[in-house]
Amino acid sequence: MVIIVVLLLLLAAEFSLRAYHQRTMRLTLPTTLRPETRELTWDHIKDKYRIVCLGDSNTFGEDLPITQAYPAVLEDLVRRRYSSLDVVVINSGIRGHTSVQGLARLERDVLWYRPHVVLTAFGINDGNLGHWPLDPIRERVVCGDSSIPGQILPLLRRSHLHLTLRGRSRRLLRRLGWQERPVKASRKGQREPRVSRRGFEVAQQRLAAWIQGDGCAGLFLMTTTPVTEAFRPELGSEDRRRQLSTYDDYNQVVRDIAARRGAQLVDLSAIFANHTHAQPDVLLADDGVHLTAAGEQLVAVSVLQALEASGLPGSAPYYRT
Repeated sequence: MVIIVVLLLLLAAEFSLRAYHQRTMRLTLPTTLRPETRELTWDHIKDKYRIVCLGDSNTFGEDLPITQAYPAVLEDLVRRRYSSLDVVVINSGIRGHTSVQGLARLERDVLWYRPHVVLTAFGINDGNLGHWPLDPIRERVVCGDSSIPGQILPLLRRSHLHLTLRGRSRRLLRRLGWQERPVKASRKGQREPRVSRRGFEVAQQRLAAWIQGDGCAGLFLMTTTPVTEAFRPELGSEDRRRQLSTYDDYNQVVRDIAARRGAQLVDLSAIFANHTHAQPDVLLADDGVHLTAAGEQLVAVSVLQALEASGLPGSAPYYRT
């Protein structure tokens, strides 16, 4: 009787936690967009040339008024350059969000606006070493393989039959002279990025595929802006090298996907590298990661140059209603 009660309590706890996590991960219903974005209706934007900026706190404009965040600056630049173009640039940035979270809210915060152009900017949070408790769960839910083989194979790999056959076959091969390569043990307690490299690549690929599949005129993928020594000061020298290496790796993922998908690339990592050596304190805030008003201005100018180089927005047709 006691065993049954304990099992019931464990099951109740398991299902309660699952329900709690599902509520916590209601990523398709974000509540921290800019108020100005949440207040937009279709009547406000239906006759305009619509550009949506999907991203994290540097899209949101951390510690800045919305007028100084790069989407608002970009809208002002486009209006001044193309006075006949009735444009709206929608800020769909949310603080702390990864590409996995951006993918989960894509329908609500991007596709709902039926955009002509979409800009995506993720990576700073994805590659940040030291994942949050729900990050691995989000990644599995959003980026997991939903196919039947993708669901079944992980279960088979964890089965006792598979483990037994693998162990015995290895023992047999060793007797026949096969030498197994030693597996390098990972450092205990090593910090891992909030989103794995595979998860980041899957999320970026799906973002690109779904946005392009929705028929928008232009997709622009953006690499991350750099970070300084002030970012994550608690990291040791080895972790700091891993942090910077992770950002370089994730930025290369963005470049590769842009090339494969035929999307436009705004390589902010390279653009900012040409400026921050001379004036890092002008473009980056004291925390070493968020942008100042001047940094947001540089992003907006870089995006406008990329838009013009691709033939947008001046020549883009109003084919969406």
